[in-house]
Amino acid sequence: MLKQRLVGALVLSALAILFWPIIFVDQSLQTPAERLDVPRVADYERLPAMTQDGFDWPEIEQDATVNPQALTDEAEVEVSSDQVEALTRAETEVEPISTEREVRSEPPAEVALDPNGYPIAYTLQVMSLTDRADAQAVSEQLKAMDYKAYIVEVDRPEGIRFRVYIGPKVEREALVAVKRSIDQALGVDSLIVRYWP
Repeated sequence: MLKQRLVGALVLSALAILFWPIIFVDQSLQTPAERLDVPRVADYERLPAMTQDGFDWPEIEQDATVNPQALTDEAEVEVSSDQVEALTRAETEVEPISTEREVRSEPPAEVALDPNGYPIAYTLQVMSLTDRADAQAVSEQLKAMDYKAYIVEVDRPEGIRFRVYIGPKVEREALVAVKRSIDQALGVDSLIVRYWP
């Protein structure tokens, strides 16, 4: 019996030690975090309801569906139908881009930013065509020669044109050798122009 009473007394003592601070400790002795009085939600001022009509939407300066390159005021690289046909049939020998990595003696140029914060890069307009299929065929031939070719649709006063580009490159000098090869093979005067992402 004595053993059971001792065990019971120990259990009661442990419970008293656990619950004593909760029941009998003065609230003023609690930490600031414990005394923090969280305001009720009703005390906050409700925000006015807003509708799309009442919101002052910013003016959109540019149509996001239009490629910025198409909005540039650059000249068109005109070509004859014979030149296009020779290239699409792979009759024109354009020197493929070198796949060997050149060892540079100088570090690459840092990417410069224009006043609007856009990176300044360059691209090569190879030619401007009136037919999308021809532009696609020329682009595919250039890609087969390891050139990074792409097409931009341009709405000109004389009609829709499809410009075929190679690029872009951060360093303008990197496109000079490409321009020389393209001009010699196609008999055109390709243009190195600013690239607009």
